[in-house]
Amino acid sequence: MIRGAILERSGLEIYLDNNATTQVHPKACAAMLNVMGEGYGNPSSAHRAGEKTRRALFVARSNVAELFGCLSENVVFGSGATELNNWILNGLCNNPDAHLITTTVEHPSILRAAAQIEQKGGKVTYLPVDSNGLINLEDLEDSISSRTALVSVQWINGETGVIQDVKSIASICASAKVKLHCDSAQAFGKININISEVRVDFLTCSAHKLHGPTGVGAAYCRQFSGLRPLIAGGSQEFGLRAGTENIPGIVGFGVSAQLRREDFTNINKQVQELRDRFESAILTNIPAARVNGTSGYRSHNTSNICFEGIDGQALIAILDRLGLRCSQSSACSSQIPEPSHVLIAMGLSERDAYSSVRFSMSQLNTQKEIDAAVELVTKRVMKLRETKVGINA
Repeated sequence: MIRGAILERSGLEIYLDNNATTQVHPKACAAMLNVMGEGYGNPSSAHRAGEKTRRALFVARSNVAELFGCLSENVVFGSGATELNNWILNGLCNNPDAHLITTTVEHPSILRAAAQIEQKGGKVTYLPVDSNGLINLEDLEDSISSRTALVSVQWINGETGVIQDVKSIASICASAKVKLHCDSAQAFGKININISEVRVDFLTCSAHKLHGPTGVGAAYCRQFSGLRPLIAGGSQEFGLRAGTENIPGIVGFGVSAQLRREDFTNINKQVQELRDRFESAILTNIPAARVNGTSGYRSHNTSNICFEGIDGQALIAILDRLGLRCSQSSACSSQIPEPSHVLIAMGLSERDAYSSVRFSMSQLNTQKEIDAAVELVTKRVMKLRETKVGINA
């Protein structure tokens, strides 16, 4: 175990929490610094400095739109997927008669917005998932009624990487003439999203999941009808989100989207090879370890692994001290001392949910890092089992 031992002694870092956030790409950083230091103006101003910034905004919007597979005039920028998810759900389900259909495994920004809709008198149906993390399409069909204002289903689950059958979900919604929203924070740039092939009405994403900066995201809107302005004021973002745009963030987002689009196939193939290498070695090395989520329809970068009997929080703390960064659930709920709602919804016991850890890779990880991570995880899991410290009773 040479590589793992070197990592323990050296203080080096292996970052395998990329579903929480990714390192900003150096080219995105450079573009942001250029915007902040080269005399750019307010994009709403009529002078040449304003025009220069408007051009930068246009290019960034076009780059994000191309990765969505849509026209740039259908892209609205915001602070991130959480804000945009709330905007769309509250905008489409803003009366007491509204009916929202979502799932039990959504991101907290969806589940808490849904709870607010219920508090206002609206009706929410939470579709269950099977042991693979997938909804039953017949359940969806049976849940749609004349009151249904919106269906909201996460395209790729951030904890397990499970990919919902959005093409079939979209077909069901289109037949029922019901609008469909997909939280695509974990799907944007990882799978081929083409709006001309899959009829989704709203998509939301965050730049920081794709080597862009935090604090900026985008929504694809097939139509803006039914949506109220998120912030009232000026005419920015087609009158839907007033206030001077976060130009450095948007420019960085545009560059990260452009870089992913230009090398989409190679990057995703590289990351999948790293994930498969890690997963295969862990399952071979560690008895009673298993992957949570379907093996056939899962994001190429995510491994959520149950280490039977181990206290996952204890394992994460030990690995963190040794330089390996991983997590147990969504970053928006990871500080809550409860088992993952996603894993519980998939039928795991609380004991097994607490024993599960998520590892998520990116294009910036290396094979050497993956091999070192395998050694560290194997060594520490076996040590915890041997000493019975950090064991779930």
